[in-house]
Amino acid sequence: MAISSRSGRASALTEGRGSGRVMRCVAVVVVAFGILSGCSPSAAVAELTPAERSVIREKLLAQNWKLVTARFPFATRPEVNVVYTTDDGSWPGSMVGCLRAAGFTVYVDGRYFQFGSTAGRSTEDFAIGTYLCSSRYPRVDDVMRYLDRDRLEALFHYLVGTVRPCLLLSGVPSEPPPSLSVYLRGVDARTSWNPYRLAWSSPVPASRLAFLEQLCPSRPAWLDVAE
Repeated sequence: MAISSRSGRASALTEGRGSGRVMRCVAVVVVAFGILSGCSPSAAVAELTPAERSVIREKLLAQNWKLVTARFPFATRPEVNVVYTTDDGSWPGSMVGCLRAAGFTVYVDGRYFQFGSTAGRSTEDFAIGTYLCSSRYPRVDDVMRYLDRDRLEALFHYLVGTVRPCLLLSGVPSEPPPSLSVYLRGVDARTSWNPYRLAWSSPVPASRLAFLEQLCPSRPAWLDVAE
């Protein structure tokens, strides 16, 4: 059956509009990907070696145990394995969940928690339980204190060039980054900048934060010191 030239032009125009929409969508995705990849550090970061991870774990455990012996000098140090490194946003939840799973009554006040009266459990038991949980789920800020400058710079560029643009493209507000020197000075004081800070301090649902963490990981995989 013959097709009129007018119908042909209309069909071609419709196809052209559809193709244009597809191309615009592709362009948006490409631009977004370009923003993320273009801002990422170009140099590959050397993974922490098994020996380096082991040293950091031992230093973390020793520091955590000092908090126990400062109050209970004759306490017996239990064995513990590091499960995974947590960020500031998920650390309180990990700690409270771990302590409650161990049978402790824990009261939560914002981002802080404390021991509640628990039948048959003493404050020394709670101190040792806190040691076990904090050692299983060490904070990124604590791990950072044992990184060399090159890796700290790599982490900074990852946060600035990958995580923050990802959050902004997802519609999540994020504080502007400081200079590298200011960021490095905040490491020992545990006040270093993080693009997730506003999201962590706002009433964002846990399910939304979990989705964002999958989409825009708050830490690079090489920073995990789990065994």
